Amino acid sequence: MIRLVTLLLLIATCFGAADAFAQIARPKTCLVLGGGGARGAAHIGVLKVIEREHIPIDCITGTSMGAIVGGLYAAGYSATEIESVLKSIDWKDTFNDDPPREELPMRRKEDELRFLGGIELGLRDGKIALPRGAIQGQKLQLLLRRLLLSTLRTEDFDDLPIPFRSIATDIGKGEKVVFAKGDLAMAIRASMSVPAAFAPIRYQGHLLVDGGIVDNVPIEEARKLGGTHLIVVNVGQPLAAEDELTSPFAIANQMLTAMMKRQTDAQLRTLGPADVLLVPQLGDLSSAAFDRTPEAVTYGERAAQAQLSALQAFAVSAADYATFTAHHRQKPFDPPLIAFLDVLAGRSRTAGYVRQRLSDVVGTRFDPTKLENKIGLAYGEGSYERITYDLVPKGEQTGLQVQPVDKGWGPNFLRLGLRLSDNFSGRNNYQLFTEANFTGLNSLGGESRNRIQLGQITELYSEFLQPWGTAGEFYLAPYLQYKAYNFPLNDHGFDIAEYRRRRTLGAVEFGYTPDASWQLSSALEYGKDAAHLRIGMPTSPGSEAGLPKDVSSDFGGVVLRAVYDDLDQAAFPTRGLRLDVSEEVLLTQLGSSDAARIARLRWDWALSRGQNHWLLGASINTASGSGANVQIAALSQLGGLANLSGYTENQLFASQTALLRAVYYRRMTNADALFSVPLYLGGSLEAGGLWNHRQDIGKRMLGAGSVFVGIDTFLGPIFLGYGYAQGGHTAAYLTFGSLLRANE
Repeated sequence: MIRLVTLLLLIATCFGAADAFAQIARPKTCLVLGGGGARGAAHIGVLKVIEREHIPIDCITGTSMGAIVGGLYAAGYSATEIESVLKSIDWKDTFNDDPPREELPMRRKEDELRFLGGIELGLRDGKIALPRGAIQGQKLQLLLRRLLLSTLRTEDFDDLPIPFRSIATDIGKGEKVVFAKGDLAMAIRASMSVPAAFAPIRYQGHLLVDGGIVDNVPIEEARKLGGTHLIVVNVGQPLAAEDELTSPFAIANQMLTAMMKRQTDAQLRTLGPADVLLVPQLGDLSSAAFDRTPEAVTYGERAAQAQLSALQAFAVSAADYATFTAHHRQKPFDPPLIAFLDVLAGRSRTAGYVRQRLSDVVGTRFDPTKLENKIGLAYGEGSYERITYDLVPKGEQTGLQVQPVDKGWGPNFLRLGLRLSDNFSGRNNYQLFTEANFTGLNSLGGESRNRIQLGQITELYSEFLQPWGTAGEFYLAPYLQYKAYNFPLNDHGFDIAEYRRRRTLGAVEFGYTPDASWQLSSALEYGKDAAHLRIGMPTSPGSEAGLPKDVSSDFGGVVLRAVYDDLDQAAFPTRGLRLDVSEEVLLTQLGSSDAARIARLRWDWALSRGQNHWLLGASINTASGSGANVQIAALSQLGGLANLSGYTENQLFASQTALLRAVYYRRMTNADALFSVPLYLGGSLEAGGLWNHRQDIGKRMLGAGSVFVGIDTFLGPIFLGYGYAQGGHTAAYLTFGSLLRANE
């Protein structure tokens, strides 16, 4: 006995009395947390009971959602803190890689208005390529990094407050990968890369996906950690009933579930009488129901409470548990001063662009929220799969190391889209567009865009854009454009003729974007406008009656433009403002056939209360001068849903137009659900008009209104509506488009 006491004292002296006593006096209790997506929130409920009953945890293994909860607990979070974290997460936003629209670069916002919806494909090595997952996990990775800042300098997971193992799958080899060292945030992110949903992530030489494929309930790894008593929580999705297997997706999901269940059942059979298995009864709560995490927590508590007597066998005294909790806490993290910025170029062709966007963080105190916003601005440019960061020491200084990763299905991209409209009265049209975007042409983000449109509007467009400046706030963009479309001549609401307009244009644009909401630009342009009479009576020789068959003119001038846009959505905005003001000055000194000034203003303001949304707007297009330039170059259009409803899309054209409108729409589906199709019911009131002379603007305004049903799809918004305009003009609408419009 004396020798045993002496040995205990010696061990206590070397390793700490409390820890040595705990490991010798009681068996090692290991927590095994299985994967299950949103169902894994039940783990928190189990942890709450474990803490209440004073059960110390000596090691943790986790897969997928079990890796998130287990990793946070191992890092020193309490069950209540983890619950608070999960409740605070906007899962809908987290699973959208792009930053909020108001934080997107202005260029992306403009693209949304012109080409709302559509499909993006990659062009790589002369072949069409697809993303490896619907979600790249950019925001999730940044979230995990922020939550685990206290572990940045912890290389060995055995050195965490609780030793931890995360399980992932090397999808290239089909083998299990167990993370015991490295970056904890990356290890957790790799563990939950659900195939097809989340893109795989490359880390430590492996291309990694969800660990649930090979080990959804990592019991074996807990044994390797020395666990003699295991508390195992299985939250795996059960097999679906036969009558639910109604689609190829359901069959594929059932196959994966069956494979995982077979492997899990084999692991569960290794449990002994000293282990406790908890299987929360989660009912219809699916792995994607992240909006129901509070329910899952409750189910986890119930499962632990049902086996309370078995769990209490692992409990310790209040004093011993106090010793455990004193050690089980997050390590202190003191935000350092950022002394340098190192942007790694190995996996991106535009590392210089990212460096520009983040350059002003040097010399400031590290702030994860502000840094994430800056990274979001760079990521929103659109060519990155992810952008991650780390804090690295260099001597006595600490700097920021950033790793941009180009999209694996790039660097070139093809965007396809189709819009259809029908007024149910014999007038219908289509718009097919294709845009090829070549990115990473130089390290500062130079890119080339080439667009083809067919249908109601025919367009060929080619542009090279070069960002520059200390933070990439300036850009230079030379471009060429050919555009053609038909436009009617209207007399008191009735078409009397139709012309085909053709415009050929070359321009150089210089722009400045001081932040994500403003864009100021000026352009030097030169081109040719022409209009050919397609329908109507042409002027006959020696007669003044009829219409000119052909009209053409050269134009050259300067365009000044200012755009402010912080709307939260382009399809059905709920908050924010958009203002677009431009002035085009055509000068004979720059090759224009006639001098003219063309001003355009468009204003939209979105506001909401609950499910009710309003969009208030105004637009005016006006021109001064004489000659063909005013007659052709200044043309603007009205007509279409909420754009002088009652007239069909772009039915009215004139050199002077104005519109006031108020649009109301109410969301009829659950806006908080993670996967919910946005369906709206709404209507509009409008007043507008068109004139040939500036001094007539405001005279004889027309009233109009509409009712509509709108649905937001991946191809863009679709509307079914009916409009009426003063004078008995009516129109029915089935159309792809947006309530917003960009100045042309």
